[in-house]
Amino acid sequence: MRLTSRKKEILRYFEQEHLEWVTKEIGPPPYDISGISYLLFGSETNCKRHQMESTRRTLDAMVNDGLLERVKVRESRQKPNGETTATVIRYGLPGHCLVQLDKKGANGAIEGEYTRLD
Repeated sequence: MRLTSRKKEILRYFEQEHLEWVTKEIGPPPYDISGISYLLFGSETNCKRHQMESTRRTLDAMVNDGLLERVKVRESRQKPNGETTATVIRYGLPGHCLVQLDKKGANGAIEGEYTRLD
């Protein structure tokens, strides 16, 4: 595994000191490919498909190296003729992407005190 400058830059987007700015730009983590491409290359990314593909390959390599986690999310999207749902691939830090609803201990949750994180 090579930790390239691109991979280091992507990991910085998840750091606490940059999180507020990144959230204002592209939303909270986990991030999608277009959001990361926007941060890396600027607003001209929509015109340059090869930059999006390069970002996707880098993110997938980071998943294979164990640096990030990949999740599929169903999201609603606005279209000119109405609203539709789409499957979006998002990337986040390992252990921070998947949240499961606890149904009275059915998921093996440990009883005790808890703290809500906002």
